[in-house]
Amino acid sequence: MRHLDHESLGLFVRVVDVGSISAVAAQVGRSQQSVSERMRRLERELGLALLERGARGSKPTEAGQIVADWAADLLAATEAFRTRLDSLRVDEDAELWVAASQTIAGYLLPKWLGTLKTRGANGTASPHVHAVNSVEVVREVQAGTVSLGFIETLDLPRDLAMRTVGHDELVVVVAPDHPWADLSEGIDAAELAGTPLVVREEGSGTRQALEHILGEFDAGLELAPPAAEFSAVTSVRGAVAAGIAPSVMSTITVAEDLAARRLIRVPVRGLELRRPLTAVWREDRALPDAAAELVEIAAD
Repeated sequence: MRHLDHESLGLFVRVVDVGSISAVAAQVGRSQQSVSERMRRLERELGLALLERGARGSKPTEAGQIVADWAADLLAATEAFRTRLDSLRVDEDAELWVAASQTIAGYLLPKWLGTLKTRGANGTASPHVHAVNSVEVVREVQAGTVSLGFIETLDLPRDLAMRTVGHDELVVVVAPDHPWADLSEGIDAAELAGTPLVVREEGSGTRQALEHILGEFDAGLELAPPAAEFSAVTSVRGAVAAGIAPSVMSTITVAEDLAARRLIRVPVRGLELRRPLTAVWREDRALPDAAAELVEIAAD
């Protein structure tokens, strides 16, 4: 196998996420034929069938779902490497260094940064974003690798300055053919805790929040061993849609899937699945102007 084509891998991860080659082609400004050819070439290079193509879209094969998760990890690691390499070459004062949990980095932070640019509040500062889980965000802020972090957990660090910038609702989601999909009355907390779920890795804000909420609801409740564990939000969504198991996810990440009924929301009786979104920074260091303005924008 020759060197991996990161661009094709990125397109493949998008196709798995969206479920449509034509939709991805429209997103990236290419023809459907061009994206389809890239997918076929990737399959030839890897020696694997990655996608099942049909009239209603494309979905990953079993091997394709695994490759998509690995590819997401590889692309994230590559971006992190580039970001850290850049940090060795640039003037720290001319950069805005931010670490954010995956949900915030993928769905909220781009809009906040766009507003920051529109206001001209960042001056000449170029934003650099490292998307990791909430535990890693806290570590990077504590180490001084970044000026500002955004996390989505209820387990807040005591040694950092912080500000709540919003709240996020978590929802239980299943595939349309899952038995829970037809339960209008939903499930209870014990059934949720006792069911193996598709989860993110240890340290993710979503997983931490769920464990915290269940523990506060009933100290005797513990999550069952996972049905599957992934390090990327898109892979969790794909695994749930493929029928592997239910999951608990942010409404921000599954809004389109719920609207299109690719995933079904399952109520949980008596349990409030809600968590804060929090900006964190070191108390012993003044926030750069651009970072301070970004916190204000996030909280607005």
